[in-house]
Amino acid sequence: MLLGALLSSVPSWAPPARGAVTLDATHWPASGVVTWSRRTVVLASQQAAVIREMKQLQEVTQTDPPAMPSVPCALNQQLKRAKTTEDVLQLTSELVLDLVDMDPRHSTNIATALHQLAAMNKRRRAARDAVLRDPRFTLLVEATAKHAPDLTARDTADVLWSFATMQHLPPALLKPLLLRVSEQLDGDGFEGPHLSTTVWSLARLECKPTRLLARIEQQAIPKLIQMNTQNLANLLWGFAKLGYAPSTLLPELSAALCAPGALHSIKPVEVADLCFALGILGGKAGEHHQLMLALAANTTLDNNLERFTSRQVVILIWAIAKQGMASNLPEGLLEKWVKYVRVRHEATPLLAQDARNLERALRALGLDASWVSRSAMLNSWQDAASGSQAQSVRIYTEEELRATFDAIDTDNSGDIDLKELTIAIKQIRSDADEMTIKAMLNLADEDGNSEVSYEEFKKIMLSK
Repeated sequence: MLLGALLSSVPSWAPPARGAVTLDATHWPASGVVTWSRRTVVLASQQAAVIREMKQLQEVTQTDPPAMPSVPCALNQQLKRAKTTEDVLQLTSELVLDLVDMDPRHSTNIATALHQLAAMNKRRRAARDAVLRDPRFTLLVEATAKHAPDLTARDTADVLWSFATMQHLPPALLKPLLLRVSEQLDGDGFEGPHLSTTVWSLARLECKPTRLLARIEQQAIPKLIQMNTQNLANLLWGFAKLGYAPSTLLPELSAALCAPGALHSIKPVEVADLCFALGILGGKAGEHHQLMLALAANTTLDNNLERFTSRQVVILIWAIAKQGMASNLPEGLLEKWVKYVRVRHEATPLLAQDARNLERALRALGLDASWVSRSAMLNSWQDAASGSQAQSVRIYTEEELRATFDAIDTDNSGDIDLKELTIAIKQIRSDADEMTIKAMLNLADEDGNSEVSYEEFKKIMLSK
């Protein structure tokens, strides 16, 4: 009807047969070649323009109107915009109700909801525990188990990351999620970053499916080019943490990281994770020296060491000791690391496990390690005297206690007096005042002789 209306408004025209053409006598060509009249050409031009407009209108009328967002897509946008845990859990309850008529795209919403919950609460242990107890979270876990076969490769990795970040994988999810990982590997569905996330997550969850790890290793090799330094660090850290040696992957990964400019933007945590992995995985003598030296050099660039935490530098020292390559480091670098850690340890003690690792590494390197436990004990003693809560509880051996006591008891009298304690505490806390030091002495001095015997000192250190 639209076409008919358009054509009826223009005089009908079609190229006539030669004998039927009506010629304008004033335009009869001398050459004898017949030409059409001016009016005929005008009509042809008008009708051609109308036909073009008609086709454009037809294209417009045949084009589907802009699609409204589907329910799964709209819900996903709401989940991503959610500001609080409660918002996510409320949307999750609506999602679970909608799963009665399951659109496969809702599996992405499940992954998004879990990701949001994990990201919001990864550093809030009490809040995380509350989420795990929430009935709406339980429903979400059940939905995850039921619809695991619909998870894409990215969603599969994201779900594993979420549970690893929350440090909790419900037993009911272990089999369906590992099966989905296997299916994605069968179809080569994972991209490089997904493989990295999967291995990291399995390590955090302390789940070691050896056959799956072997398949992941093989598929990761051609996809290393897709990974950034964070992906590479997470991948190798995960393998090392699980005690799986990726012997085929490691040379390729090492070569990728040693390429010019590859470590230009690497973060301290990634340096530490890679050093940890190389220290755990070991290998032949000198096998990882090139990469270790490249990672170590990162601490010397533009005062970059200041960006590292004391714990991260402890990992570097430990890895160098494990690899037996202290002599390969630039002159003075190891000493610089040790001094950096010592200053910070004296101000804020290392966690117990980090302190022990540091002591072992220093002894293996032939360096003095006595200051590690001495600083920790003095800080612990001062915290007890001031009523502060110690950062971490460390159980000391008899040898460690005796060595620290003897180091403070400089006159070898068998007792620590106020002067000796003042000298010791000032070495680690120059701002410590006389009142604080006297409080430390009084706390330990049970017999009231203004001195602390070894047994009194030992009691203070073991009473934590």
